[in-house]
Amino acid sequence: MKKSIFVLSLFFIVGSVFSQKVKMGEFTDQDIELTEVSFEKDADAVVLWEQGQSKFYSGLLETSYFFRVKILKESGKDRGDVRISYYVGDDRIEDINGIKATVTNFVNGKPEEEKVGKENIFDVEIGDGWREARITFPNVQVGSILEYSYKKSDKNITLLDGWTFQNDIPTLASTYEITIIPQLDYRMIGQGEKYFTTTEKVASNGLYSWTLRDLHSLKEEPYMKNYNDYKERVEFQLAAYQAGSSGGYTSGPEWKDVLSNWVDLGNEVLSDYKEKGYFRSNPIEKEFLSVDFSGETEKEKAQKAYYFFQDNFILKDDGGFWPEQWINPLLKSKSGTPEELNLALMGVLKSMGIECAPVLIGSKGNGRSNLVPFPFLKQFNEIILIAKLDGKDYYLDLSDPIAPFGYVGLNKHVKAGLLLEKDQSALIPIDIKHSSNTIMMTDVSISEENVIEMNNTLRTYYYEGLKVARVAKRLKDDNEPIEKLFKEQDGITFSEIELADDLQEKNYISTKFKMTKEIGDGETLIAINPLTFTSYSKNPFTQEYRVFPVDFGFAFAETYNAKINIPEGYELDDYPLTERITIPGNAVAFSYSSTAMDGVVNIVAKFEVKNPMIEPVLYPDLKFFMETVASKLSAPVILKKITKP
Repeated sequence: MKKSIFVLSLFFIVGSVFSQKVKMGEFTDQDIELTEVSFEKDADAVVLWEQGQSKFYSGLLETSYFFRVKILKESGKDRGDVRISYYVGDDRIEDINGIKATVTNFVNGKPEEEKVGKENIFDVEIGDGWREARITFPNVQVGSILEYSYKKSDKNITLLDGWTFQNDIPTLASTYEITIIPQLDYRMIGQGEKYFTTTEKVASNGLYSWTLRDLHSLKEEPYMKNYNDYKERVEFQLAAYQAGSSGGYTSGPEWKDVLSNWVDLGNEVLSDYKEKGYFRSNPIEKEFLSVDFSGETEKEKAQKAYYFFQDNFILKDDGGFWPEQWINPLLKSKSGTPEELNLALMGVLKSMGIECAPVLIGSKGNGRSNLVPFPFLKQFNEIILIAKLDGKDYYLDLSDPIAPFGYVGLNKHVKAGLLLEKDQSALIPIDIKHSSNTIMMTDVSISEENVIEMNNTLRTYYYEGLKVARVAKRLKDDNEPIEKLFKEQDGITFSEIELADDLQEKNYISTKFKMTKEIGDGETLIAINPLTFTSYSKNPFTQEYRVFPVDFGFAFAETYNAKINIPEGYELDDYPLTERITIPGNAVAFSYSSTAMDGVVNIVAKFEVKNPMIEPVLYPDLKFFMETVASKLSAPVILKKITKP
């Protein structure tokens, strides 16, 4: 993926120089004695200290980096291989120099320092304009302290890299300083719980600094893949600069805005789209595609165009909102990235007289949970389309090769986006409605051959149905049996699987299948678990604490109905009782009802997520709740063989 670059000319020198707060090779007693992180005891390594110091110099932003890492366990020794990526592009946009590194081991309490030689510091090209500086530390042991420093220069002073205070291992202290000269006006955007509550901040005469302490590691937790949206971070975007007669940055009287409002930002992006030919008045579909997209309604026309692109174009993995291809090569090659295909679809719809526009969004996991009310370009990373079809708004997205018309990738289900319209770009709310529920019907009986037979009908709607469709397609493409659609269960055989895909027409997939389990000879008690197939028959939350919110993705309900027929010669011995449970705030709820009458046991269970985002403070309640749900869904109905006196 290429890095978005806005390079402006600079004509100034800043003479101030930072002094390092922590010097290489000078350790505190705490550094030396630390063997375990108090707030993350399973950590195999820890960042003892890291700092960044930025200044403007000769048209560049120069940042000095320093890192100190301690190895706590054998598994942490791979921290001895460090990789630092930077973007060179075609004009040496970024550069790294002055790398220094040492490893210090402690023998009988005395430090033994070893400098990393030049043979262990090298630079490699990794493609698409990116390079990587690599450091290989020698003699890394448990207890080693690794230190390295370097400088990075960056010609892009419009969008600064900023600083992330967290790492994939715990961090005891992270500090960042930047001096902003009077001729530049930056907007600073911070995020994170500690950033707004416990940060040690300094702001004086253009010097800004932030220090955060005791930061948990950044890593995935169950039901939270988008942890990047919650990381402790500060970012910067140029809002204005003071211009002189030479056109560069000086102490002249005139201030010039840089992407200072939504209209300017929108026009900047639209100019690129227009230059590459995605806004045209001529009929693209006829000139390049020789396809007739006519229909009685605007929706029919749009559907034909959508499925034409989906069925006839190859989707590349790379994404973003800056297209690399011009429209003509894209249409001829029939291969493009999601943003290119979306823009091409927009061009087709607009050439047919359909109102359609791109919307910039920051997808989940891009680094920000909510858009900030300032035209901050880095908060966007994807585009979707909004089209008005027969008077109704539809969101469109070609990023999934099998998703039906009107489906948008779940990572793009965000609260707001930037509608791009010439001289009218503005933030708009986004509300993509769907009912991605699951309904399952199960009929249980015992055959004359002493086999438990469970005949099931599973109906999955919208995005839950799309999940099933993806797995089924993968199995077909890999020539795998359809039985692998289900997780293996001890002693249970899946058979007679029928899958009917009605996503395009009815927004659901219906799956019929049979589960069988043999009853052992001489068994007098039979345990029947009709709901072990359900999603939450095992508790996914087993960790002691939670760093990030629990994100179920969207509101949904799973409803399960089981009918257990008691055969002749058996009687009901035991079955789970009715129960209802929720957590404070009612974000999730579970109900379980069971009745026994006339030789039949009926069970109805419903798991419902009303608010998909649950904050860490409620994690203990959620963990207990899910344990109760799992226990109930896995609880068996016990039948007892009647013995004759």
